[in-house]
Amino acid sequence: MKFRSRFAPSPTGLLHIGNARSAVLNWAYIKNKGGEFILRIDDTDKERSNKEYEIKIKKDLNWLGITWEKTFNQSDRYELYNKSINQLKLSKRIYPCFESFEELSLKKKSQLTSGRPPIYDRGALNLSDDQIDNLINSGKKPHWRFKLKDKKIEWNDLIKGKISFDSKNLSDPILIREDGSLLYHLPSVIDDIEEKITHIIRGEDHITNTAFHIEIFESLNTSIPEFGHHPFLTDETGKSFGKRLGGLSIQSMRENDFENLTLLNYLFSIGTSSNLTTEKDINNLVNNFNINTLSTSSPKFSITVLNSLNKDILQSYTYQDVQEKFQTLSKKDVNEKFWKFIKNNIGFFSESLEWIDIIKSKNTFINEDKDYLCAAAKLLPDEPYDETSWDEWTSLIKDKTGKQGKELYMPLRIALTGREKGPELKYLLPLINKNQILKKLGFIE
Repeated sequence: MKFRSRFAPSPTGLLHIGNARSAVLNWAYIKNKGGEFILRIDDTDKERSNKEYEIKIKKDLNWLGITWEKTFNQSDRYELYNKSINQLKLSKRIYPCFESFEELSLKKKSQLTSGRPPIYDRGALNLSDDQIDNLINSGKKPHWRFKLKDKKIEWNDLIKGKISFDSKNLSDPILIREDGSLLYHLPSVIDDIEEKITHIIRGEDHITNTAFHIEIFESLNTSIPEFGHHPFLTDETGKSFGKRLGGLSIQSMRENDFENLTLLNYLFSIGTSSNLTTEKDINNLVNNFNINTLSTSSPKFSITVLNSLNKDILQSYTYQDVQEKFQTLSKKDVNEKFWKFIKNNIGFFSESLEWIDIIKSKNTFINEDKDYLCAAAKLLPDEPYDETSWDEWTSLIKDKTGKQGKELYMPLRIALTGREKGPELKYLLPLINKNQILKKLGFIE
């Protein structure tokens, strides 16, 4: 049997870090098993769904490195859904209800007041066929509920272990609204059946939904996938992100210059017993993935850790890893010596572009000690320069001027780069020629 998993985003907003974690877990889990990953766009909510968000979600997934064998939209499958709806009507597993939202709210309020759980009382099941026909003929439009069997609904969760629900503590879920539009449950299950999905990993907010879905799978006489429910991310204080999670969109992280490998390494490790990695090979990340390392408690998302990891990822890159990036940005004259110069002193790739400008700049950053810089200029060794040239030059300056430490190095750093901090200057000299250095020192025009 071919293993298959899926990720099913709704195109009602940008893909955020929590959504991306679900996508990564499904993708890694099924690829680790040699299976297929399906991307399903849950766009049955016509009012809120937006094609632009669908395009952006796919772009973000591709940027992360996630690929899929098949993608489709639920909005194209109503004919398929109607076949199953008719099947459920014939088997009496879904039934029409005519209570208004206000009537249902009053029922819930009454139940809570009397100390009873706010569960639908199945009052609609007492209606005769004639009563139902009369209500429909009078213009009343029903919503349709799925009738749960009186039993325990249990499964062995891939992450949380054994989970059990007593159906008498659950309300029969609404599957079809009064206007005929479908709620999440029914198209989700039908698509999972149609696509032969074997494994589903999603957020723990879907645990009750899974109880409903298992019953719907059974009512349609089909096999039931394995389920896993991961806990939500929290902020560094342990509080829920809530709506703030929307600000951590994958698009904004891409625009803020995070590496896709930074996000992947972080999402593979956060909330697991594994150490944070700086793996550059996505296949190795997938091959080493083990769902059994996932914790059942909510992991804390840290932007500080993410920033630090991005710096570590950049430091792990060879020049060959970034060469294409430079060429894409029309920085084709950048070479391996330049990457060695800056890679240990940048947190984001875009910072390397600033150093290109610094090196190429014809500006001079003369500081107050012009006499010292003039003396240093006269002691500058002849070309060519290599990584030993800086020590050779500063040794001559030290012997001549008697300066050392900060007094020796800081005026040179400021003159050559315009900054008080930065990469080791022994890697800078091989990138510039003697004439450039003399100009920066103010020795020649």
